[in-house]
Amino acid sequence: MQGQGRDQRTRTNGLLNIPASVKLSHVPDPDSKIIFLGTGNAFNTDGRASQSIWVEPEGGAPFLVDAGPTALASMNRYGVNPDALEQVFITHLHGDHIAGWPFLLLHSLFLARRARPLKVFGPEGMKQRLERLASSCYEELVSDGSLAFEIDYHELAVTEISGVDAGSGILLDVVPLDHHPTSIGYRFHVAGSTIGVSGDTRWCPGLEKLAKGCDLLILECTCLEKPEFAHVSLKEVRDGLDRLEAKRLALVHLSDDVARALAQKPIPDVIAAEDGMILKV
Repeated sequence: MQGQGRDQRTRTNGLLNIPASVKLSHVPDPDSKIIFLGTGNAFNTDGRASQSIWVEPEGGAPFLVDAGPTALASMNRYGVNPDALEQVFITHLHGDHIAGWPFLLLHSLFLARRARPLKVFGPEGMKQRLERLASSCYEELVSDGSLAFEIDYHELAVTEISGVDAGSGILLDVVPLDHHPTSIGYRFHVAGSTIGVSGDTRWCPGLEKLAKGCDLLILECTCLEKPEFAHVSLKEVRDGLDRLEAKRLALVHLSDDVARALAQKPIPDVIAAEDGMILKV
């Protein structure tokens, strides 16, 4: 019974969880949805894909939050079209959140033949890190004039910022978090909903600020008990839920142990996300 939740299709509370064998094109599209391309940690524990979140706002262009190493593979697996992307948002500059970037560029250049600009938002230092990463994988990819499209980098200070116009009807707030010097959380105001994404963080005042007023908070939850390193535990979610002030939580950056513990002792309006899950907002 241990892995049963990944092999069955279930519907509950605006949630559609599909098995890996089912393409999203076979599923009726909700008006506005989030697709969890990857919900795992840096070790891909229990076979979970690296963190990457696809958001399709009602009536708007899709965007990506984090590009983990398995992002492109998951897009292909779940029938998501990377050519449709208009923006990419990076929460911090650790490899399990950005190492898929060179392969997105490779796809855009050789398969999609992309010509329109791609906007990329992230913390200060992002442009240099992403270009260095792409160059180390495919040097010719970032040499002068090799790309047929512009990458429009928008670096954000690691400080509180409100009301950033990211284009395509997206307004966002930025909140600094406590994991890495580049760690920021996003609060997206789009299509009448507010969606928060923590990226990686320990429990901190910034996390509580980020959560406030969110219709959905996508929150990292790496382990069962409070760790020594800078992550959030399921115990902290149980103990501190009232301080988050978000309507619903979806936990990511987790293992099956965390998901099972939550299933055995549920928390109201909190779910453990699975790879390939679609969540209606």
